[in-house]
Amino acid sequence: MTDDIVSGLFVATFAVVFVSLWILFIVKAIQSFRQRRVLKYTDVVRATELTGRVRQLKVRGHEEAAIQLVQEELAMPPNVARSWVKSI
Repeated sequence: MTDDIVSGLFVATFAVVFVSLWILFIVKAIQSFRQRRVLKYTDVVRATELTGRVRQLKVRGHEEAAIQLVQEELAMPPNVARSWVKSI
C-alpha cells in the first residue's frame, strides 16, 4: 500500500519537474528569439541592457520613448523598432 503511494508521489513529482523545465525552456527560447532581432544591430551585452531599459519604459507606460530609444541606440528603422518594442 505504501509502495503505491510512494510510487505515485515519485511519478507526480517527476511529471511536475518535467513540465516546469519544459515551460522554462519555452520561455527562454522566446526571449532568445526576441533578443536575436536586436543582435543584428549590436552585441549581446548591449542588447541585454537595451532590452531591460525598454522593458522599464514600457512598464512605466512610455512605449513611444522606448521606440525612440531603440531607434537612437541602434539606428533601427522606425517600423522595425516599433514591432520589436511591442513584442517585448
